[in-house]
This record gives sequence, C-alpha cells and structure tokens, in this order.
Amino acid sequence: MCVPNSNSGRALAAAIWLLGTSLACAQAPGGAAQPDDAALVPRGEYLARAADCMPCHTSDKTKPYAGGLALNTPFGAIYSVNITSDPTTGIGRWTYDQFKRALHDGIRADGAYLYPAMPFDAYTGIEEDDLKALWAFVRRIPPAAVENTENGLSFPFNIRLGMLAWRELFFTPATFRPTPGKSAEWNRGAYLVEALGHCSDCHSPRNILGGIKGKAQFTGAEIDGFYAPDIASAALAQNWTKDGLVQFLKTGSASGKTAVFGPMAEVVHDSLAYLTDPDLAAMATYLLDSPPPPDAPGPQKLSPLPADVYQRAAKLYIDNCAACHQDHGTGIANAIPPLAGNPAVTANEPYNIITVALEGLPAGGTYGAMPSFAGRLSDRDIADLANYVRTSWGNKAAPNASAKMVAAWRETVPVPEYGTQAASAFDCGQVGGAPGTASPDPKAVAAISAMLAGGNRDVPAMVDSYEDADPSADPNEVVNALVTAYCPVVAASSAETYQKYTELRRFSLEAIAAVSPGAAAVAFPPVDTIWASPAGHSLVSREPGSLAGPLTCPADNAKLVPTALAGKASALIGKPPLPVPGDKASQLAGALATTNPKARLADVANALIASYCTLVVANASLEPAQQHQWMEQFGEQVIEALQLRQ
Repeated sequence: MCVPNSNSGRALAAAIWLLGTSLACAQAPGGAAQPDDAALVPRGEYLARAADCMPCHTSDKTKPYAGGLALNTPFGAIYSVNITSDPTTGIGRWTYDQFKRALHDGIRADGAYLYPAMPFDAYTGIEEDDLKALWAFVRRIPPAAVENTENGLSFPFNIRLGMLAWRELFFTPATFRPTPGKSAEWNRGAYLVEALGHCSDCHSPRNILGGIKGKAQFTGAEIDGFYAPDIASAALAQNWTKDGLVQFLKTGSASGKTAVFGPMAEVVHDSLAYLTDPDLAAMATYLLDSPPPPDAPGPQKLSPLPADVYQRAAKLYIDNCAACHQDHGTGIANAIPPLAGNPAVTANEPYNIITVALEGLPAGGTYGAMPSFAGRLSDRDIADLANYVRTSWGNKAAPNASAKMVAAWRETVPVPEYGTQAASAFDCGQVGGAPGTASPDPKAVAAISAMLAGGNRDVPAMVDSYEDADPSADPNEVVNALVTAYCPVVAASSAETYQKYTELRRFSLEAIAAVSPGAAAVAFPPVDTIWASPAGHSLVSREPGSLAGPLTCPADNAKLVPTALAGKASALIGKPPLPVPGDKASQLAGALATTNPKARLADVANALIASYCTLVVANASLEPAQQHQWMEQFGEQVIEALQLRQ
C-alpha cells in the first residue's frame, strides 16, 4: 500500500517502468456501521510495518499517512495519496469491502483501476484475517486534511482504462496458499516475502511493458539509481547462513560482509527492524530455499533448433515476448494476436517476424501497438527469436532466418519516417545507411545509378550487379547500396514528399526481399508464380523459382489465401480481356483492400494473384513464357500498389 519516492528509492516500486499509483479517495456512502475491531489494531499496526505502508504514504513527516510523496516515472509524475481517516481528503468514508478490493483486486473505491506502483499484485495474497487487522489499524489513523496531488501522467498513461490490458497480462487475484510439503516456518516466510513484503517488486527485472520477468524473479534489478541484488536462493546460499541473513534483515549489517545502503536501508529502518525474530527467521528460511523461477516454456524435444540456440531463444522469448503473446504463443483474445498457428508467422519466409521485431506495429483493429525491439535485440537475437517462434507450439515453418538477413532488414529502419525533418529534407546522404555498417562501393553504386537512369527498375538485376562488383558484400551492404543509388532518383522527382518517402520505402523492401533468399539459414521453398509475403504492416514480392514450363497456380486449399477473400477477389476480377493492364491491376488491389480493411495486405495481393492465375492458365492459346510474363506483370503491379498504400 505504498508509493516509492523517486528521491529515497523506496523498495516498493511495483511498477518502476510503469505508470504510478493512486489509492484514490473516492467516497463511499457515509454513515456505514464499522465493526468493533479495536482488538485487532496492534496486529494491524504490525502488518502495516511489514508492508512498509507509512513511508510511502508520507511526504511531510509531521503528517504521517497523508500522502503527497512523488515518484517520477518515464510516463510522468505520480503521487501517493492520503490514507488517513479524514472523511474528505482521506479514506474516512471507505468500508472494509472497498479497502479489501483495493488491496486484493487493485480496484479503488470508485471502481477505477489502480496503477501498479501500489503493489496490489503482491498484496492480493494477503489473507482475509490480516486484511481485517490492517483495516482496523488504517481506519483509525488520525485524520489529516491534506488534499491529494493530481498525478502528472502524460497521455495516454493518464487513462486508467489502459490498466485493463496490463491486468490481463500480469495480474491474477489470488490469496496466498501454503505449499504442501513445506514447513510452517517456510510457508510463513513465503507469505511475508511474497505478499506483505513484496520483495520481488524491487529484486526482479522487468520486461518492456513493466511486468516482472517471472523466469528471472529475485535475480536483481536496478531501482532508482541503486541495484537491488540477486536474492534468489542459489545466489544467497553462496554467501549467507540463516543466522547471518536474519541479523542482516534485522539490523542492516552483517559482520565482515556488508552494510545496507540506499533504498534497502529505509526498508530495514522502517519495516524489517520491527518484525519479530521468528518472522525474520521465517523470511530467511524461505529466501534460502525459495523455488527457482519457472522455466517456461518447457523444452521441446521435437524442436529442429540446436539445443544451445533453443535455450537462448526460449529465454529471449520469455524476457521480451511472453508477457503479451503468452508462454505458448496463444496471445490474448481481442488484445494480443496469437503466434501459434498464425499464417503470417508460418509463411515460407520469416520477413514478417523480422520486420515486426525491428519496427514494431501501430495499433489497429482490435489489437494494440507493439514496440520496436531494434535497439534492444541484436541481429542474432532477432534471428533466433524468429526461428523459435516459427518452430514452436505446433508451428512447422522452416527456421530460415539468419543474422545476416536481419541485418539487411534493419536497413529499412534508417529510412526516415514521413513527417520527420529528415524525410521532409529528403537528405539522401542520411538515407539507407545505418551507423556501423560498411559504406557501399562507389563504383558499384554508380553502375546501379546508371541502370536506374536508363529506366531499369529490375531490383534482382540490381542486386546481381552489385554482388558481381563486390562478391564479398554482406546483404545489408547490398541493400544500402541500392537505396543509396535510388534515393537521388526519388529526390529529383516532382512527387510530393510523402510520395517520395513511400516510394523509397517500397523500393527498400523489395531490395531486402531480393537479397534475403541468399542470406537464409534454410533455403526457401520455391514458388511457381509471383507471390506476396507479409512484412510487418506491408508486403514484399517473391519471385518464382523457375519460369520454365507451364504456369502452375497456387493450391486452392484455404491455407495460402483465406477462402472468403479468394471468393471476393474472383468476383471482383470477373472475366476481363487478358492481359489486365497495369492501371486496372492497381485499381483491383485498391478496391479489394478498401472493402476488406482488416485483411492482411499480403492476403489481398495473393487472393488477386491466385484468381488471376486461374484465368491465365485457362487460356490454352498462351505459350508458357507468355503465361509467366502476364502473371509477373499483374502480380508486380498489385503488390506495388498495395505497398504504396502504407
């Protein structure tokens, strides 16, 4: 029931990375009869010490529990609230049920969600009898008429309904239950450490959304400029005996070892020093024998990944992805899309996962936004993650992502976003190159520029040209070279700035798609016709493996194209004279995407391509070469038109 002070570093920050708190003073109906619980007050005062309530709810030490203590978060300032018995500014009109709901369920008296800097995620474990004792003490705190300070959270973090998603991911109300087979002392220690003391809130690292990394619980974390050390049982057992740990918790020092400082000094001074010796002994017993963090997901014996890669990737997934997409890739209905059985995940190419990991995704439809991991994960990390996701939970895609492929896809990140100063200036000197990457070969770039000047827009041919000139070039260098060569062409056009940005972006995606097969860890399965692959909220084209022999259309099995979308595409195309001209292909793509706004753009493109293919194959008078040419022209126009919608 506390809010940490950003200056003192209170060790109760249940949401160091997240918003803040407010045990808000919504008023319950006055005059409600209160129970005769005076006998519980001493016990309640002891429990409040164990929970360290007073320091976090005290800004002015002459007015304990009156709130006002500030916490500066990345999302703005938050302030602890007045929990004295004042009926106007405090909680003097609250009932026990409202108090219990706040601590056990994280919902304040007026029904709004609490921010998790009030560690209800730990307090939910407090037993009913202890909640009643706490209430007996808290409701008798002398009144102090101190107005609560409004939180200074920035939009959208000031919208409490946003806590709904956080709660779905990280919070399940559950009263503490003893562990069978463990001693009474061990279970008492578990209760004090996990519920009242909420030690894991400071001693556990957090994921990007502010949730505790379950797999790394107690393994240490930074808090307010100090480091809360590893207190997992394996680490403690190396340096502490039970008696030594009890002495340290009670006094803040251990002879010949260490003395407490920083936030932990206040925890000892205001909380632990008041606990009984049996309770401190119970805490030490539990800490020295606490269960290891859950190792989820469990090993997959059938995984095609090497054991070391699997273990590394599984840890990356738990630390960065599982909080949202869940341990087994199931996602959360109407909030987070699943990864298991997701066709965008199991496509023949890993472009979609790589792009999303590097660039994130904007909010859309029923799903929220996803952050970029470009600055958080290395090329190897993202490749391992992509292969892990593509081969886990029943997914049977090939583990074909590689670090070199990710490095090439990373080249799209420096292309300036439309609306930024770099994009408005269209400074080609800053476009297409990432810090630390090799500079393209000037002569090879000049050769590509000459191709472009002559009207050649054949991206695979440009890739071949550069690789012929510099056979040792990495894929990311090739992409950088192509974008460097094309940028001046785009800049010199009379198009609007947003059109220039979009065209450069489209070109960069096609350049990456052209170099990726050569960088794949496992060869891509061939396609018989041009095909679209998802890449984040865009798409890229796959060239057919061979143009020899009659054209073969994709199987109509609902696996490659959603059945409903395929039917709409077929009805939209009808039976026009062949070949369909480029402008007509673009119109078809735009019309199908507009009438199916929730469909993936790659699915829109492939629905049209598959439908058109049946028309081309049905024309028995065409030679195979003509069939392939018409399909190439149609598919390229459809894919390009959809790329330009971004």
